Amino acid sequence: MTALGQRITLGITGVVTAALFFVLAEGTVVLNGSTSLPHAGYFMLRWPLILSRGAYVAFQPPAGLAPHFEGLSFIKRIVGVAGDRVASNGESVCIAGICRTLLPTLSADGVLATPEGVIPEGFIAVFGDSPDSLDSRYAVVGLVPTADVQAAGIPVPLPHWREVQTWLHD
Repeated sequence: MTALGQRITLGITGVVTAALFFVLAEGTVVLNGSTSLPHAGYFMLRWPLILSRGAYVAFQPPAGLAPHFEGLSFIKRIVGVAGDRVASNGESVCIAGICRTLLPTLSADGVLATPEGVIPEGFIAVFGDSPDSLDSRYAVVGLVPTADVQAAGIPVPLPHWREVQTWLHD
């Protein structure tokens, strides 16, 4: 191998090694244990946080829900960013043209819709992909401060834990 070839190989090896250390330091795989999202796992980065519409984010449950979800993070998809409008007609909440129906059972229990308005700087709105997700359509979750976002990422094609459980018991 020529000296130039050795330098190129060494350079590529260095870049790959640096990338691997970065992913190990800033990345994590999060497993989904709920039915509110269609994917079994997510590859999430703590830095850089790219909070764009469609990205999945992990964040601590809001203070009012924290006792029920101790040690767990919420993972939801960003549907609204600063400047987007939150609208409600009493039966559904719409954010940036994406609407979710308010569940009658939660409404009957006094769980209120997120107030209408414009999403301010420093906040995002999130929806789960399931119609019964506890998300930004409800005031108990509301708009999520961007400072509370722990990581952002994309789905990873992993088998759902229920599939694995079936495999183990067959």
